[in-house]
Amino acid sequence: MKIATLASFTLITISFNTLALDVKQRFDHLDKDKNGYLSVEELASQPHLQKHMAKWDTDNDQQISLLEFKHYLTNKS
Repeated sequence: MKIATLASFTLITISFNTLALDVKQRFDHLDKDKNGYLSVEELASQPHLQKHMAKWDTDNDQQISLLEFKHYLTNKS
C-alpha cells in the first residue's frame, strides 16, 4: 500500500513539474527581449493570445508576467 501511494505521489509530482516546464518554455519562446514579461508587441504573432491580454493582465501593467501566463494557460475556459 505504501509503495502504491508513493508511486502515485511521484507520478503527480512529475506531471506538475512537466506542466511547469512546458509553461516556462512557451513563455520563454514568446519573450523575445528576455525581460521576463510579454508585451503587446511580443504577442503580435499570437493574435489569439493578444486578443485576451487585458483579461489575464491582472495587475494592469500592460505586460504579462510568467505567473499571469501560467494562470491563463492553466485556468482558461
